[in-house]
Amino acid sequence: MSSLRLLPLACPALALLLASTALAQNTLPTLGQYGKRPEEKINASCAQLSDSLPPLTASGDDKVTLTADQVDLSQDGLSKLLGAVKLRRGLTEVSANQIDYDNNREVAIINSESLFRSEILLVDSQQAEISFADKSGLFKDNAFTLLSHPARGNSRRLWLSADKTARLADARFTSCAPGNDSWYLEASRIDIDQDKGVGTARNAQLRFQDVPIFYSPWLQFPVDDARHSGMLFPVIADTKRTGIDIRTPLYLNLAPNYDLTLTPRFMSDRGLALNSAGRYLFPRAEGDLGYQVLNHDRATDSRRDYLYWNHEELISRRLALETHYANVSDPTYFEDLGGTIDLSSISYLERSARLTYQAPASYSIQALVQDYQKIASNLVAGEEPYRRLPQLVFNAQTRNSYYHTRAGFIGEFSNFTRSNSVQGLRYDLDPYLKMERDSVAWYSKTQLDYRYTGYALHDATAGQPQSPSRTLPVLSTEYGLRFERQLADGTPQTLQPQFFYLYVPYRDQSELPVFDSGEPDFDITQLFARNRFSGLDRISDANEFALALTGRQLDMSDGSVKAAVTLGQLYRISAPRVSLPGESPPDSGATDFVGGLDYKLSEHWGTRLQTQWSPADARFSRNAAALRYTGDGKQLFQATYRYRSGSFEQTDLLAITPLAYGFSFSGRWRYSLRDRQSLDTYSALRFDTCCWAVDFAFRRHIVDSQGNFDNGYYIQLELKGLGQLGSGFPNLRVDNDVY
Repeated sequence: MSSLRLLPLACPALALLLASTALAQNTLPTLGQYGKRPEEKINASCAQLSDSLPPLTASGDDKVTLTADQVDLSQDGLSKLLGAVKLRRGLTEVSANQIDYDNNREVAIINSESLFRSEILLVDSQQAEISFADKSGLFKDNAFTLLSHPARGNSRRLWLSADKTARLADARFTSCAPGNDSWYLEASRIDIDQDKGVGTARNAQLRFQDVPIFYSPWLQFPVDDARHSGMLFPVIADTKRTGIDIRTPLYLNLAPNYDLTLTPRFMSDRGLALNSAGRYLFPRAEGDLGYQVLNHDRATDSRRDYLYWNHEELISRRLALETHYANVSDPTYFEDLGGTIDLSSISYLERSARLTYQAPASYSIQALVQDYQKIASNLVAGEEPYRRLPQLVFNAQTRNSYYHTRAGFIGEFSNFTRSNSVQGLRYDLDPYLKMERDSVAWYSKTQLDYRYTGYALHDATAGQPQSPSRTLPVLSTEYGLRFERQLADGTPQTLQPQFFYLYVPYRDQSELPVFDSGEPDFDITQLFARNRFSGLDRISDANEFALALTGRQLDMSDGSVKAAVTLGQLYRISAPRVSLPGESPPDSGATDFVGGLDYKLSEHWGTRLQTQWSPADARFSRNAAALRYTGDGKQLFQATYRYRSGSFEQTDLLAITPLAYGFSFSGRWRYSLRDRQSLDTYSALRFDTCCWAVDFAFRRHIVDSQGNFDNGYYIQLELKGLGQLGSGFPNLRVDNDVY
């Protein structure tokens, strides 16, 4: 089971109200010298003052120790300390030019500038009273730095308690480096709880570049890197389908192992929607679920919603459950509201539950219930997939081999249903013998099956039998050699020729229904396939062999594959006769050559090629080529070309690169050479500092099967240390079909 990781999120609670009043406009002060340490130059773009502080170690006992140039002791226990005064107890320390110290109460009274330091806080104040006995203090007219989190600020009053909480009056707060006040939070009161990792502000106003952008009478913000409940910053877009589109996500950290994000979504052309998404993680289970609802779509005058749930669970050591459920109100929901080419181009939603039992011996049982919701408006009746209600699969194999031979059995029972179509049961029994031998220089695999497939049909067409069946043997054998040598420079090089032979006698299968069979694209894997078709309704007759040659060259520095090339061809001794309805079987003789090349040109450059060459037509029938550059500084450039004869010819350009002065660019352009039009255009510019960042993006992409386009403009702002951006910004995916 794949693991699910809950990502840390910083979540301030912010109300979308423009502030009507502003507090003092003075620049946030920076802390002075720490004791007599010479002032160090600090990188104003990223560094915090706490980065350069020496470590604070606990004193050897629990008593207050002091150093000073002059000490004036009085009989009532009040001492006057003058000149480079430093008081310390445990992990608490204060320094000033003059301190009045009450030895009876262990209280320091300071009426001049002082610097206080604890394990969590650094305070530069003009007046202070510090109790070493109960680890509390009052600091007036102060500037502070949180040592556990890159944050600083100033306040008129700061009360520090022994329970690691601080209360600030008339305070300003920012996570920007000293000398940089690009954003700050002003509040009449701020409470900071280090143990909980949150700060709570009252009458809070958030300013960016001295412009008020948010106001809230109460808000929380993080003071550590843990997950906290609160609002993420909004995502603002303008698209053809929705108009002005504003999303303001609210993150709820319900527990360490599950959370929830609620996103009110305002669309000027459609109305107000609410999106919700939750995640959960337990020792033996994980999953995610969500619900999106637009109660009244002004554009369609209807209620629209989308529900999904994905769940994986290890019920016991040998029993696992996997479920997927999705339901959408109407076929054009994703076209109008989805916003990605992936969701808008799907034809149906899957609903399934799969229960798998793996026995201690070499057998397993799997039960599947699978349903679909049709959402593509251009699908006619009979084109949607069949439902499996249910499907049972039993797989067994002898644990020990006798003379390198094992016996096995695969059994399947399926009930296929679909409206206005032939329906019924299919049961497939496949006992087999398999012989495998493997050595350093060669290997061999031989398998003999005797397969029986039967049906119990209803709603069949006129003249179609209700109980057709098929029985046939399948014989395959594969041999391979392994050669290895070293080049003159010591580079290892391998060469592996492969031979595969398949024999399946012909059986007339025209009376069998087609529940799940199809014919996949011809590629390298099809050279060694034991059936030309997917599924079990059609098993192709075959008398054919395949030859393939694979060469590899290894990189001596790390053992990775520097270059790999594969070339293969299938030769049909006799022409197959089995086909799908309405299709013709292939001819006898040699098929197209199929090949692939992976080559690491250098540490940063790499290329990949997949091709299919037709000797009969002397032309390429399929091509896919990619050139990729991966730089050291988060750079990625990729150019991809895809071609299929009679179907499509496309290019795909991708670029992700940092620019100068904190700018970075990401973009993607998919273009159809055949149709002479763009399929998907995306470009984004990001300006990033160590204090804040802003993203601008534009996207034009196909949103439906009719080829209609949607244009979208996006903007989002990130104030670092206060909150991260929410979901909704378009993602720049990198396809892996070529890379």
